Formats: sequence, C-alpha cells, structure tokens
Amino acid sequence: MKVQVALVCESKSYHLSSQLLFEKVAGVPLLLRNILMLRKSGVQSIGLILPASLAERYQDEITPILEKREVSIQFLTYAEVVPWETIETKVKIPAHGLVDPKLPPPYYSMLLEAPSDIRDAEKILSEKIRLSTPGPVAKYLNKKISLPISLKLAKWNFHPNWITLVNMALGIFSGYVISKGSFDSFVIGAFLFQMASIFDGCDGEVAKLTFATSKFGQVLDTISDNSALLSFFTGLFIAFSKTHSPSFTLGLGLFFVVGLAGLFWQMIHFLKKNTQSASLATFDKEYLSKLPKENISSFLLQLISLGKTLMRKDCFSLMFFISALAGFLEWWLFIAAAGLWIANFVLIYLKYQRLSKEMASPLQDSQG
Repeated sequence: MKVQVALVCESKSYHLSSQLLFEKVAGVPLLLRNILMLRKSGVQSIGLILPASLAERYQDEITPILEKREVSIQFLTYAEVVPWETIETKVKIPAHGLVDPKLPPPYYSMLLEAPSDIRDAEKILSEKIRLSTPGPVAKYLNKKISLPISLKLAKWNFHPNWITLVNMALGIFSGYVISKGSFDSFVIGAFLFQMASIFDGCDGEVAKLTFATSKFGQVLDTISDNSALLSFFTGLFIAFSKTHSPSFTLGLGLFFVVGLAGLFWQMIHFLKKNTQSASLATFDKEYLSKLPKENISSFLLQLISLGKTLMRKDCFSLMFFISALAGFLEWWLFIAAAGLWIANFVLIYLKYQRLSKEMASPLQDSQG
C-alpha cells in the first residue's frame, strides 16, 4: 500500500487502545476524527492499517460515515504474525493518537491509552479553538463559557444549525425586551444580547469539533448575527422614540439604515465577486487583512484596525451591556450611525485608490 499518510494500530498496543479507536472524542469517534482531520488538512491519500480482529467493527461503524461524507481511504488488515512495519507508507501515525498534521513529526498531540485520556484530548481540541480566536473578549471571556457548552452539545449530537436558530431567537428576543424602554429592560435586554454573543460561538465550535461546517451554515449564521443586531437596534429605536420627537427619531433612523445598507452592499458585493464564502467575516480575512500597508496612511490603518475591533460582536455586545448598566445605552444609536457612515467612506476611498492604481499601471507600462 502506497499512501501519503497511514494511520496504524500497532499489534503490540492495539489490545490496549482498540476500544478507544471507536470511542467518541467531542462527539466523533477517534479513528474517524483522525481520518477527517487528515483530509481537512489537505491529505488526499490516506491509509488505514488495522488488525484483522478490528476490521468488522471498522466496516460497521466508520465506513458508512465515510461513504456518506464521500471520503475514500485505502484500508488494509494484518494478522498479529504479520508485522505492519513491512507495509510501505510515506508517513505512519499511531491510530490512537490525536492527529494534528500541522504539528511537527510525529503529527499528533497525545496518545490515548485509557478512557481518562478522552477528556484530556477534548481539552486540547477546545484550547486550540480558543487560542485561534481573534479578539481578547472572545478569547479570554466568551470562549471560556461557550466551549464547555459546545463540547456537551457535540456529544449530544446537536447539529450546529439548530444551535444557530436557538441563538437567533435569543438575539431577536433581546430587541423586544429593550423596546420597553425602562432601565431594567435595557439591562435585561443587553444581558440577553451578551448571552447571545457568547452562545453565538457554540454553533461554529460544534461545527469545527464535529466537522460539520457548510456554506448553508455560514449563511444561516450570518442571518442570525445580523437579525439579532437589527432586532437590538430596532428595539433601541422604539425605546428612543418614547422620549424623543417622531421627526428626530425618523431622521436618525434613516441616517442609520442608509449607512447600514451601504456597508452591507459593499461587503456582499466584494464577497460575491471575489470569494465563494457567504460569511461576512470573510470580508475582513480576504480584503481588509490583505490591504497593501505601504500604500495606506498609518492613520487610516489605525482607524480600520479600531473599526474592525469595535465591529466584532463579542466586543460591541459587551460594550452594550456595560453601557446599559451605566445608563447610556441609547448613545449607541448615534455612535453606531456615525460609525457606519465612516466605514462606508473608508471603503469607498480604498476602492477609489485601488482603481486609480490599476488605471495608472497600464499607462506606466505603455510609457515604459
């Protein structure tokens, strides 16, 4: 068998670890997790070498799932008297290791040799997600709460999209509570919105833990985030209208809505033209983070960096809650409206600058 990477259950240790190969780690059997992790990392040719005594269980429990996911591997069994070392492969990884191809050889975080090791493996997976999360609020506050919940949901086979729908309902309900207009309703509504922000991480975390990411899930998550935010500000505008004149409220509302629509249009237009993603978070990754820093002033770069931080849900949801406790939640109507228009002008300026540079390049080439 010639493959890029082979997962091997050694004859000298499989009696100890064979049961663990089929035990679920964060909702996914260890052996299946390792195969999917290799495939996710771009390994196209995967081999699996198991003792003959485990072949039937593998065919019953793992093969149907791989077929459903359209993942094919090369499978080989051996008898205890036939050493697996004689089988030719490019890379051999213990099948009962927690595989991570991004690590240096031997390409695994730990070996699972006892049931108690499953919890340690789940901690490693959770910590990896937490540390890869941008933003201090999400990394050091939200993820500390959401990841333990996500682990439970993954073990209970909750689909990420179900979590998104529940979270969307919580976010929308926060806007209804805020619309009441009292100090108590502001605090309770902002708290619900903060909880929605924390739980918002659960759908993505469960999707990563169980390899259940999809474009539809990205779309649904984007709809959930934006509907919750729109509900929050709609409720805040309703509360605002109870203490201010209709004309002033309408003018501020139009200023806000036009700015929001313009920003969404620019972001969605870029995503449709340049990416296959339906997530607005991709706009930062594929555009803002790739801006040529040598062609942009330091002031504008700092302004973009500040805007990116403030527009992170984990950041502004916490600020909303603190503002509600301090009694000036309504101020965010003015702050958000101004911020939306600033963001629109910055994106228009960046687009104009890029087009000007593209038009100048052919002229320079022709003159050369």
